[in-house]
Amino acid sequence: MSLLEFSGVARRFALRRSLADRLARRPAAALHAVRGVDLAVEKGEILGIVGESGCGKSTLARIGVGLQPANAGEVRFDGAPLAGPDPRGRIQMVFQDPYSSLDPRMTIGAQLLEVVGHYRPGLSAAERHAAVASVLQAVSLPAEIAARFPHALSGGQRQRVSIARALCPEPEVLVADEPVSALDASVQAQIINLLRRLNRERGLTIVFISHDMNVVRYLCDRVAVMYLGEIVELNDSARLFADPAHPYTRALIAAVPDLRAPAAGGAPIRGEVPDPFAVIPGCRFAPRCPLADTACAAVQALHPVPPAGLVRCCKA
Repeated sequence: MSLLEFSGVARRFALRRSLADRLARRPAAALHAVRGVDLAVEKGEILGIVGESGCGKSTLARIGVGLQPANAGEVRFDGAPLAGPDPRGRIQMVFQDPYSSLDPRMTIGAQLLEVVGHYRPGLSAAERHAAVASVLQAVSLPAEIAARFPHALSGGQRQRVSIARALCPEPEVLVADEPVSALDASVQAQIINLLRRLNRERGLTIVFISHDMNVVRYLCDRVAVMYLGEIVELNDSARLFADPAHPYTRALIAAVPDLRAPAAGGAPIRGEVPDPFAVIPGCRFAPRCPLADTACAAVQALHPVPPAGLVRCCKA
């Protein structure tokens, strides 16, 4: 059953017009960060969204939690249109940099109590403190962390606090935007295993945004691949990594270094990412694709890949 749905979602950012544009009465240029995305997140799954920096992953995540509006299309949560952040806190977000998302002037306990009090006002003071102790335990942090300030914690501890804060309203969906990219490898593994445990024990639906293919392969049930604002492939994680259908997906997987066979992995994706303001007819990956031909000049639509995948490529 779909819990969070994106239907034709698009987001563009208009730039300030230069003096020359104003004198010539030219309209402001617009950056199309997200282009007509259709995506359904199933209840209880971990859905990965991957792609190079600037492909629109984070913008889509912010639209999904209501932090940014869409210029077109609709987001629906549990069947109802979502316009802005959910007032009941059923969709929460974990950001890449936990330090900038925490208040340096407040203790960890005070920040968590504030969130519990906002979303669960019917609780007594004792129940609020118990709820804070419960979420700290859920992310494997000791109770004494509540008395500390963010600067006194390690990066991994701060990210656990960010996850604990997101758990305070007892959400159904957690959107994690690059939550481990700023952490070292050992701490990354701990946070990834924590997310997997929360998914299994609490039935928490997770949208995991990343550019790390190895992390996505380990953690996610399904994977959506984005390129310049579009979903170019969507499939079960095991099938996508075993038999990628889109040339861009194959290039992303090939670019991952393989310590067991250094000569076989780590090949960079050829070419440069096109100017995001450029109008590219047809397939937007065609300028970098080794399979591109005249057929790629036509508009590419997502079409099924047996048994249950989708791909935006006329060669697949």
